[in-house]
Amino acid sequence: MDEFDLIRRYFAPLATSPGADGLNDDVAEIAPGLIATKDAIVEGIHFLPDDPLETVAQKLVRVNVSDIIAKGGKPDAALLALVWPKGRPHEQLEGFARGLRKDLDRWGAHLVGGDTTSTDGPLTLSLTLIGKVGARGPVRRSGAKVGDDVWVTGTIGDGWLGLQAATSKLGLLSAEASNLLVSRYRVPEPPRLPFADFVAAHASASIDVSDGLVADAGHVAAASGAGIVIRAAAIPLSAVCQSYLDNARVTLAQLLTGGDDYQTLFTAPATARDQIAMEGQPVARIGEVVAEPGVLVLDAAGAPMQLARTGFRHF
Repeated sequence: MDEFDLIRRYFAPLATSPGADGLNDDVAEIAPGLIATKDAIVEGIHFLPDDPLETVAQKLVRVNVSDIIAKGGKPDAALLALVWPKGRPHEQLEGFARGLRKDLDRWGAHLVGGDTTSTDGPLTLSLTLIGKVGARGPVRRSGAKVGDDVWVTGTIGDGWLGLQAATSKLGLLSAEASNLLVSRYRVPEPPRLPFADFVAAHASASIDVSDGLVADAGHVAAASGAGIVIRAAAIPLSAVCQSYLDNARVTLAQLLTGGDDYQTLFTAPATARDQIAMEGQPVARIGEVVAEPGVLVLDAAGAPMQLARTGFRHF
């Protein structure tokens, strides 16, 4: 039973308000103009034991910010749950608090409450982030229509590649290369705040890319009762990802399914292409919505790619 089976079986029946959307999305609409999301990160799973706590705090904020922005919203208030290991010095909280403040300020949010407790287990952190949306409300996963274009922001694969560097799975690296890659894993770069307005104006469906591009495209397809075709050659890669791909040190499948991207994947009507191009946002058109269910990834020759997995699995 995976994460989504657990949600459907045990928790979706409890989500009776319309704004919860049956727990089929990353945010809930808790009142007109207000949305909420909640993500947790656990030491040894979502961040490494030797990661600086300042960057851990930044990542905690950003994995939530990416959900809010992908829905066309902007962050506002935050509640923190801190589960602190009993043997860990409390003085280390100074770095964590510094990183938390830095990122809350950057994304326009403020801390309003939360809870703290201790544990014999790993450091566990959770943030509830409240965001503001316009009259349209949140842009759901379920709005994609056959014929829509599929777009993605930024670049894909940097976070996964950074994790490989941080865990010494890329072989010997220069200090410069190692620092560059590891920083992309520790402190992801979601789209900037103004992109929320762009999503609200143009997107028919939208999702943040956290578990892997293919997996998250699949969530949009399933929620919309449609399918998505992705052209792998159109997916934007950073120069460092491209270099590792060219040297056959990683595969394209790994980059597309590794996760930790925290970009936005969205669909929009084909009639919006010219307007989207005029606005100059860092987006790439990577595919289209089709009637056949599921996600099909085509390689540079137009042949279907065989993927061993679509993304990160939580269970």
